[in-house]
Order: sequence, then C-alpha cells, then structure tokens
Amino acid sequence: MKKALMILLIILLSFSLAPSQSAYEAIHIRQDEIGFGSRTVAMGGNGVVSATDYTAIYWNPAGLASLKKTQISTELSHLRFNNNASFAGNSYDMQSSFTRFRHFGLAIPMPTSRGSLVLALGYNFVKDFDDYLYFEGFNTRSNGIEFELEDANGNYQWYNFDQNIQQTEEVITEGGLHQWSFGGAIALSPSFDVGATLNFWSGREDYQLNYEQVDSENLYNTFPADYYSYSIHHGLISNYKAFSLKLGSMFRLNRTTRFGLAVEFPTTFTITEDYTSSDELVFDDGYVDALEYEPSTWEYQVKTPFRFDTGIGLDLENIDLTAGISYQDWSQTRFQKPENVPYDADYQDLLNENKTLQRDYRETVNYYLGGELAFPNSNLYLRAGYAYFPSPLKNASSEMDKQIYSAGLGFRLSYNTFLDLTYRRSSWSRESEDIYTPGGTLEKITENRIFLGVRYNF
Repeated sequence: MKKALMILLIILLSFSLAPSQSAYEAIHIRQDEIGFGSRTVAMGGNGVVSATDYTAIYWNPAGLASLKKTQISTELSHLRFNNNASFAGNSYDMQSSFTRFRHFGLAIPMPTSRGSLVLALGYNFVKDFDDYLYFEGFNTRSNGIEFELEDANGNYQWYNFDQNIQQTEEVITEGGLHQWSFGGAIALSPSFDVGATLNFWSGREDYQLNYEQVDSENLYNTFPADYYSYSIHHGLISNYKAFSLKLGSMFRLNRTTRFGLAVEFPTTFTITEDYTSSDELVFDDGYVDALEYEPSTWEYQVKTPFRFDTGIGLDLENIDLTAGISYQDWSQTRFQKPENVPYDADYQDLLNENKTLQRDYRETVNYYLGGELAFPNSNLYLRAGYAYFPSPLKNASSEMDKQIYSAGLGFRLSYNTFLDLTYRRSSWSRESEDIYTPGGTLEKITENRIFLGVRYNF
C-alpha cells in the first residue's frame, strides 16, 4: 500500500547549521583576513611598515607617501585547500582548488612644492570564504530525526530514523569579500607620513550542504518505518555590503628604522541571504517522498570591531627586517537589526547571539615576522616570513591556532617593472558538529597558496 506521510519540518531546526545567524559565522566574516600584495605576504603578511607601494592602501595608507612614481599594480592568487576530516573512526583527505584575481590598482604622486602627496584607487580581493569538507561513517548516536507516518490502520504516529545509520556529509563554500578602495597619503614632515583609505565592500558566499543517511544494516525494516535513506540539500547565498575607514601613520625614527601604526574603525556589514532547501525520504519498497521548500530571504547586520596594526622595520644596506602585531577584540562583534526592517521574533533570536559572542570569544594578538634580502649587483630579492594567528574562541586548544610560513622571490625585470612570486602555507585544526552528525568531526586543514604580482612604475 502506498504510504501517505508527513515529513517533520527539520528544515526549521537546521537553519542554524547554514552559515548565518550564529556567533561563529559573525566572527568568520573578518577572521584570518589575508589581504593582498605578494611582497607583503611573503614577508609574513603585515604590511604596516613593509608596504610602500599601491598595496599600502590596504595595510597602512601612510605607506603610499613613499611612492615617487605613478604605479600600476595587479595580482593573481591560487589556493590548494586540503582538509583531513575524521568522523566515526574514519578519515578522509579531500582537496579543492580556487584561483582568484587578487587586485588591480593605481597610485599617483601629485605635484607638490615640497613633501609628498599620493592618491590611489583600485579593486582588492581581501578575504576568502573558500572551504571544503567531506566525511562519512556509521554513527550510533541519535540525531533526533523522526517522521510522522500512517500505519496500515490509518493511524499516524512518529517513528525515529535517527541512529545506527551510515552518514555522509559534504559542505562546499566558495566566494569572498572585495573592496573598491580610495586612499591617499601626505608627508607632514621628512620623518612623518599620514594616510587614509575609504573602502566600499561587497562580497558573496555560496554555501552548499549535502547530507545523506542510509539504513546500511537494515535495522529499520518494520512497516511503516521501513526506511532505506534520507537526504537533505541546503543552499545559501549570502551577499555582503559595507564601507569602512582606515587611518595610518608612518614614523622614520632614524635613517634605518621606521615605525607604523594603522587603525581600522568598526565596520557594519549588511548581509542578505537567499536560502533554499529540499529533502527526500526513500523506503525499502522504493517509494520516494521528496519535498522542495519555498525559498526564503533574510537580511541582518554584523558590526565588526576595531582593528589595530603596528609594526617596526629595520632597513639595512641589503636587508629589510620587519616585525608587527595586529589586535582585535572579537567579543565586541555584534549582530544588529537593519533599521528599515520590521522587528519580529527571529531578530530577537539573532540578537541573543550577541551574548554568545561576548561570553565565548576573546581578544587576539596576531604576530608577524618577515625579511627581505636584496642580492648585491643583481635584480633578485629573496623574502621569507612567519605569522601566528590565535583562535578567537576562548579556551580553544592550541591546535586551533593558525601558523603561517611564507617565502617569495622578487625580480626587477626592467627599470620600471617588478615581478613578485610568493608561496604561503598555513595549517590549523577545527572541530565541527551539526544536528545531523552528533559526535562531531575533527578537521586538520592545510592551505597552500601562490601569489603572482606585477608592479609597473612610470
């Protein structure tokens, strides 16, 4: 007999699984932002004193004042993402690749009677959302999934399909944040430069989750709950809009030593999400019940905290050494309701996540070290760097901290043309769990990136 059934609207519970409306997802908007600039990335990734070309528009706009010629700068990057995921005693090593156009910009020194005035503008891709996770395994723990089914007598009851099942999950995320940037710098004295950058942000994050559970041991074999499999697909497209202001300064303490400081003011991102979902329940006799839920749209805001960057550089005859730190208090991240959107209970749930942000997240200080060696009587530069990013989560294991190693080469192809090639490797661990796969997954992630940049002065 054909089964009439009503599937539990698990979609309402699983909405929190998608990349929205949780404290973690508010943090991830700006967490581990890479920025751009092959030379700076090779030297550890903090350009507050090392960026003295167009890329200073992002790191420390005061560095623009060092430019003496008009410059065009552009760059590409390639990411090889590796995720070794352990779940229910199984380990899966998966890879994915992403290639990005990183930036294109123009910096123009303006005529001045003395000192320096430089203006710059350009497009910059500064934050990747690219991620990939796949795992499968036999799970004995309950995920709470159940369905209301009609039995042979026409009565409806709830029947579990929740444990001792083979589970498979795949999560794919692509996209990132980019800026249209307008900046400028001025030399207030021979030893003191200041600058400012106004950024207009936009971005897109495309999230896909595919989950399936199968009665691989044929334990669910009694009518009407003679299940074979249940699968779910969630899709979420998030669009980001914001503008931000960064101020910077550069001090030349003496002929060889310089000190930089940059401050980025809190930034409010307006996020619009388009959500889709479908599921399919299959029984042992081949009967299939498939549902596609109505798409929904959701808009909210996230306010990110101040960011402070500082660094010191030592410029010797053929060696440039830099060290820097960046500071952010992630516990000050906040969800907000857009002013033009009417209030409802969903927004109260969203605002309640601010308590989690304040309780579970902390201040972090990222550390950077870098150096550049110019080979005498040649057009070759050798660079290397190291960075350490602590997890913003309180009481996090040290394995969740990100360590970054970088190295690169610079070539002066002609009097006006420079080519920069950089390799960057980062690694860390992550623990993830959702309502479908209780017990969680341990992920060991490695990112290998290559940056290729070109600068032309005229």
